[in-house]
Amino acid sequence: MNKLCVILLAGLFIISCKPADKEVAAIDPDVQQTQNSNEQERIRNTIVLYNALLAKGYRTQDMTVLSEAATEERALKAYYHMAALGEGKVRMDSKLLNIVFNDLQMLSDVKANVDTSEKWDYQYINFDTQSREYENTVDYKLKYSLVKQSGKWFVDDIQILETIEKNPESYKGLERQDESK
Repeated sequence: MNKLCVILLAGLFIISCKPADKEVAAIDPDVQQTQNSNEQERIRNTIVLYNALLAKGYRTQDMTVLSEAATEERALKAYYHMAALGEGKVRMDSKLLNIVFNDLQMLSDVKANVDTSEKWDYQYINFDTQSREYENTVDYKLKYSLVKQSGKWFVDDIQILETIEKNPESYKGLERQDESK
């Protein structure tokens, strides 16, 4: 019986001395890589979600949905652009055709920058006639700045690094809207 108690106590001691996940990560680089990969995947997913919600917000004329993936300041920029389009009696219907994540930099535990290449289709629909005022396919190179708040990633800012329009002549007098991102 004494041997059994010693074995059980030794087992409990070994289990209680197991290092925490951060300690394991510091010892085992594969664990650290997995944690970084998971965090990078969350960041990429935030950008994909942001773009889906942005397109939905423009289509439905309701940018409140952006609060799931954008900071308040970023969501307000999109709202102001949507409102400006509305004053011109058009709404934007956009679709993300492709996104490539070119670079992801972790600036700290709560800040990251991501460079992407994206292809979007745009249509501007007249409120009154429901006709297309403008349509185009645009290639972008973008830099997203993200922040982590309360354990969740949010798009905080977006810089347009390059824009290539496939059909720039199709505007029919509608002013160019480079702030669509």
